[in-house]
Amino acid sequence: MKKIIIVILLLISFSNCTDNNTKKFETTKWKNASPREQGLMASDLVESNILIGKSKSEVLELIGTPKDSSAINFHYLIEFGYMAPFHLDVNFNKNENKVIDVTLID
Repeated sequence: MKKIIIVILLLISFSNCTDNNTKKFETTKWKNASPREQGLMASDLVESNILIGKSKSEVLELIGTPKDSSAINFHYLIEFGYMAPFHLDVNFNKNENKVIDVTLID
């Protein structure tokens, strides 16, 4: 009986270790969010492929002005609550100026 209780307590504590703070990406919330709040939506933004195939103007409309940019890249700083910020890189096809890749880099 004691072993069963220990196993149950361990399962409960491990289930609480998952990151339940991630949030679904929403454009209106993103634009008004702090870097930390954007960090909570960043994984969904990347995994959902919302930006793939979008033009530069569409990306600017969805997630705003990047910190840095080049002809083929928009670069955003994202915070997850760690000491150093992460980088959200939106990469464009050189010829068509459409998003081909979105990555989070630490």
